Amino acid sequence: MENDFVYGMKVSLDNEFGVVIREKSDDSNLIGVICWDSPQKNNTEDWRGQFGTFIRIGGKILDSEYVFQFINDDGSFKNS
Repeated sequence: MENDFVYGMKVSLDNEFGVVIREKSDDSNLIGVICWDSPQKNNTEDWRGQFGTFIRIGGKILDSEYVFQFINDDGSFKNS
């Protein structure tokens, strides 16, 4: 079981699915910006430093084989 976010980790929370991405502005050691799988481009949420809270409120780590509908495994938007 992981005890912190890892780049490329696939996650879910409240029936939303996403991937932990590397932000260009990541200048700290905290990881946890999630790009959510939605038709909206750049749908991100900052969970840095809150892994325990994420898991406690129902967040889950998905299998690495999970396939997103709108985003690629790196958080980039799929071409239509």
